[in-house]
Amino acid sequence: MRQPMCARNLVGQTAASIVAVMLRASSARIEAARRSDLAGICRLLELERLPTGDITEQSLEYFLVCRDGKGVIGAVGIELFGSSALLRSLVVSQNVRRDGLGGRLAAAAEALAKRLGAHSVYLLTTSAEQFFSSRGYRALPRIEAPSGIQGTTQFSHLCPSTAVLMVKP
Repeated sequence: MRQPMCARNLVGQTAASIVAVMLRASSARIEAARRSDLAGICRLLELERLPTGDITEQSLEYFLVCRDGKGVIGAVGIELFGSSALLRSLVVSQNVRRDGLGGRLAAAAEALAKRLGAHSVYLLTTSAEQFFSSRGYRALPRIEAPSGIQGTTQFSHLCPSTAVLMVKP
């Protein structure tokens, strides 16, 4: 049975808008954060009720961002501890969610960690366990975190004790 013309147009318009959003996010470059990105990163994290207390200009050394014409629309950071890295502060602006930017940021952070000598990437999450599980991370008891990770402000103070520790070898 054929759809009425108005329904076909509506479906076409919806598909076109989805494709436009996907193209915008997929073509957005992920690059090293600059000092001028600090406020935008913190704003995004605060909107998602994620900790910002330990993010400084100095900690931006291993942060990656994605920007649009208005500012930072996504960010992620890593901290290195020998052969282990802590993936932290992965955040994507609400208006570009569900278009793959979070996955691209996570993959870019993992690649950076590997380039810098990390063999395993750890993270703490209170809300994104399924997202990270689908990307090869597995949950493990917090006591199994390497001492360098356990000594971070993220691990010991900023993230609640209920946050799930995950690792990707």
